[in-house]
Amino acid sequence: MDIAQNKKRDKLLYFRGAKHRHRGGSVREKLWDLLVNEPGVIMEEGFPNAIGKELSIPGMRTSEFCLHPAGDTLASCRLFDAIQSLCIPVIVSGNIELPFEGMINYSKFSVFVAVGDALTPSWFVNHLWNYSIE
Repeated sequence: MDIAQNKKRDKLLYFRGAKHRHRGGSVREKLWDLLVNEPGVIMEEGFPNAIGKELSIPGMRTSEFCLHPAGDTLASCRLFDAIQSLCIPVIVSGNIELPFEGMINYSKFSVFVAVGDALTPSWFVNHLWNYSIE
């Protein structure tokens, strides 16, 4: 996406993926339950295949932030799709190793949230709204 095409985003947070995962799944499920009915938040069930990716791109391009919760793998295409869509990645994990983190300073364009904070009712969305206002 060309930066000139980046328009005002009308959604706060977007996520498309499986609610239930094996490793890291309990955090993802709890986040889903906390966020699914929040105003400005879109949580969609989907799968990591070509169709799922195609369906997620419009959501990423209309959201200010894209949720990147812990899952089965250390990194997923979701992170790179969010970056390409100019959607700020919100990385929820206590300890995650990101690709090329020795060369890329993710904190320059991502928001990192501790699992405990993310699972505190209302804290997560309020935190993102505060970023959004800045």
